[in-house]
Amino acid sequence: MSASARLLVLMTPEERAAIDAKARAAGMSAGELMRRGAAAYEIGSEAEAAELRVLLDLFEDTHPAALSRIDAAIAETARHLSHLRSSPPKAPRSASRP
Repeated sequence: MSASARLLVLMTPEERAAIDAKARAAGMSAGELMRRGAAAYEIGSEAEAAELRVLLDLFEDTHPAALSRIDAAIAETARHLSHLRSSPPKAPRSASRP
């Protein structure tokens, strides 16, 4: 079926230039790019949005503690490396033969 209905979409000149560039790179018209993009867009359900909010809340609650643990691990690793660098090298063990 031939496209005959129009939809006017207002955008900034920068947004239009970005759409035109994407369309050229894909070898299609800007209209075709927008039709395909609109067709591929999926609106999530309220249940999905609620689940994402719960996950985001959990992330926000645990993220600072995780960063703190990572910082502590980095500091401990640095202390161990410093100790190893300041200690004289040990002679290699000789292998005992049976």
